Amino acid sequence: MKVRNEIRWLEENKKRFNLFVWAVKYGPIRARKLRERYGTDDWWPMKVHINDLVERGLVEEAEEGYRSTASGEKVFESLKAVHDIESV
Repeated sequence: MKVRNEIRWLEENKKRFNLFVWAVKYGPIRARKLRERYGTDDWWPMKVHINDLVERGLVEEAEEGYRSTASGEKVFESLKAVHDIESV
């Protein structure tokens, strides 16, 4: 049930969804690379989404960058079953 709720929450915002996928798929990934993929020079909108992902326990900040948590991995595996993750 929790995984389904997290997927719904991620799908509510395309940029948040993409940041999550990038952090899991390419993590650990530094904030600068995430910002480049996000496609903006403005850090704050992206930072809000990253903080939301961290607060929900889907990603964590490590010394080498943002990476998935165990909970985030479960959500990602479920997302791969219903989304074309390779194109993100």
